[in-house]
Amino acid sequence: MNHAIKHYPASLPFPFSKAVEVGGFLFLSGQVSMAADATPVYGDVKAQTQVIMESISRTLESVGAKLEDIFRVTVWLSDMKYFSEFNQTYTAYFSDGFPVRSVVSAKLVFDLDVEIEVQAVAPKAS
Repeated sequence: MNHAIKHYPASLPFPFSKAVEVGGFLFLSGQVSMAADATPVYGDVKAQTQVIMESISRTLESVGAKLEDIFRVTVWLSDMKYFSEFNQTYTAYFSDGFPVRSVVSAKLVFDLDVEIEVQAVAPKAS
């Protein structure tokens, strides 16, 4: 079975697609707290998580999907001490049930504290 791969280019000046669609699924690049001009948006973990989740929501909407279509999430935290603080903001974005999720700790780009990558069901072609 041959699946076409559709790339959705990123507007940021980095070498990646904001999303790729293949086999009925969307794969979003990992997102950090960043402004539209590619400058990092610092703040506490709650603020960074909010910026990221809003960006993920906009990315999904731009390709015809929504947060409810997410089925898998990978989260990187700069330190696991932020786990509870992260969850306080994250949970507000999934009122209809949570996707499966992994959380790990790692050194993140721009010395930010949160990075989130999601996979979602692609919208049906009309």
